[in-house]
Amino acid sequence: MKFIILPLFFLLQLAGVHAQSILHLRDTSDWKPVGKYTSYLRDNGYSDIQKILQPATQSRFKKYSQDAPNFGSTADAAWFRFTVIKDVDKDFYLQVGSAFIDSIALYAVNENKEEEVQLSGDNYIFSQRAVKVTTFLFPLRLSAGKPQTYLLRVKTMQPLFFPLRVGTLSAFMEDTHKLDLIQGIYLGFMLLILLYNLFLFFSTREKLYLFYVAYVASITWFMSTVYQYVFEYLWPGVPLLNQYAVASSAITILTATLFTREFLHTKKLAPRLHRFSIIFIVWSLLVFVLVFTPFKLTALMLAQSGIMLMAIYFLITGVAIYSKGYHPAKFYLMAWSFLIAGFIAAILESVNVLPVLYYINSMQVGSAIEVTLLSLALGDRINIYKKEREEAQAKSLKIAHEKAELIQQQNLLLEKKVAERTTELTKSLNDLKDAQAQLIQSEKMASLGELTAGVAHEIQNPLNFVNNFSELNNELIQELMQEIQEKNFKEVKVIVDDIKMNNGKIVFHGKRADGIVKSMLQHSRKHTGLKEQTDINALCDEYLRLSYHGLRAKDKSFNADYKTHFDESISKINIIPQDIGRVLLNLFNNAFYAVNERRKEEPAEYKPCVLVTTHKLSASASNADERIEIIVSDNGKGIPQKIFDKIFQPFFTTKPTGQGTGLGLSLTYDIIKAHGGEIKVDTKEGEGTVFIIRLPV
Repeated sequence: MKFIILPLFFLLQLAGVHAQSILHLRDTSDWKPVGKYTSYLRDNGYSDIQKILQPATQSRFKKYSQDAPNFGSTADAAWFRFTVIKDVDKDFYLQVGSAFIDSIALYAVNENKEEEVQLSGDNYIFSQRAVKVTTFLFPLRLSAGKPQTYLLRVKTMQPLFFPLRVGTLSAFMEDTHKLDLIQGIYLGFMLLILLYNLFLFFSTREKLYLFYVAYVASITWFMSTVYQYVFEYLWPGVPLLNQYAVASSAITILTATLFTREFLHTKKLAPRLHRFSIIFIVWSLLVFVLVFTPFKLTALMLAQSGIMLMAIYFLITGVAIYSKGYHPAKFYLMAWSFLIAGFIAAILESVNVLPVLYYINSMQVGSAIEVTLLSLALGDRINIYKKEREEAQAKSLKIAHEKAELIQQQNLLLEKKVAERTTELTKSLNDLKDAQAQLIQSEKMASLGELTAGVAHEIQNPLNFVNNFSELNNELIQELMQEIQEKNFKEVKVIVDDIKMNNGKIVFHGKRADGIVKSMLQHSRKHTGLKEQTDINALCDEYLRLSYHGLRAKDKSFNADYKTHFDESISKINIIPQDIGRVLLNLFNNAFYAVNERRKEEPAEYKPCVLVTTHKLSASASNADERIEIIVSDNGKGIPQKIFDKIFQPFFTTKPTGQGTGLGLSLTYDIIKAHGGEIKVDTKEGEGTVFIIRLPV
């Protein structure tokens, strides 16, 4: 008995499987939905056609009750079985109207055997499609009046919902014309909004508009992938790129978050919400990374949930900012309300709660309204900026007027103070000039005093000789008179010779005294500033002796040695002798002062010495003219390094108060430069100093 019951039970089940409705194709002007005429099977085992054709698998098919198949986000493959009969002699096509299907296989089946298979989907290059259109069209090779059964396998990592229709090619072309028109209007509108805001960015240089441009671009890009325009026109030969379409959703989350933070000034008006928005930035980056991994379905689910959570966050943030009196937040709330409604509707479509729209999806409707309202908000923002700028300009003008009045008052006061200060400075400057003139005169007088002391000491020796030989001649004259009276002419001749010799010495020392006096007069008189041919060796020797004897006259304890090494080949040079004499006297005085100071501190074996040397320098590449060199060196204490750079500054001196004006080396420097020469200093602390003067011949 059981052998009879079991076959009957199997036949009843098989009859139930084949009890699905047969789709009759009669209308050639419109598309016929296929969904209600199908049975479906969700396959998570990746079964092939041979396994599906087995009676055990066929028994698992269930009747589908909607026009458009919709299974939401799933990793399963879906099999559809349907039977069609062509009642008219026309060619019919099966349309799978979705962009996000990785692979599609349409099998023509006869008596549970595969007769023909057609392959398509995003994993295949565009040129392999039976009909080169953005949706998937499969020609149905039917004989009139004869039923034909088909098995359709679809598999994708994206939400599995799509229109499934049958119609003629002419009906498809009419339908595609409507689709392209609506999509062209949408894409053109979005492109217009994008270019308009890009223009505003280049005009204002505010990153807010750049974020908005990136946001609009990401939405437009995503919608273009939904309807396969980017695949058809940009990379028809690289289907691999279709798998990463969800990356545009990650970019949308990122750019929308950045735009919201900037547009609503969340950092200033809502700091906590501003910090919270970092979550969505990280979320978008995570989705973007997962798209390029095997976890594409996870990335899609995160993108969908992220958009939902982001929408709620944007609404809360918009309400919070608007409650604080920020007027543009009103447009923002209205815009995002429409977009959020579109997102919600799209997600409900993907989870099979709402029917799928064909010509346009709900996200496009919401995004179009949203970008329109946000553009109005950005325009209103510009008006606010314009009003604020006008108010700021008016305020600036008022402040500028007040400042102008204040500046005018301050100028009058300042002019008065400047006049008073100028008078004071003029008086101070005149006093300073007088003081400077007095100091310079003091320096000259000090130099003259030292010169005079040296001259006095120098002239004393010849005068002593004159006096001594004059007294001696007086005595000899008395003796001569006696010898004449005694008529001792031989002795008279001897005395006369002595008187004559003494008289010669008187003349010699008298002329020497005369030369010294003339040199003193020449030094002290006002000169015309004209250069004269001068024996530099004689000038150095004369002023060296005057310096030495002058210091000896002032300080009886002073004692030092001096030496000279003069180049006798030096001819007379063209200089102002009074000025160069003052230079030499100043350098000699400083050298003798230095060695004398060291003598006071050093033990008895120290021998102070000043050496004066002259050289004739031949012409060279650096100096085309012949020059002479005067070197004044001493073995004194040297110049400390910390004050070395100051020695030629006016009024700088290291001597005790009352012993120097600080103008000696300053005047020396100026005189040498005026003669076209140069002066250099080489010193080593504790060992001595060398001054080198070079003058043109």
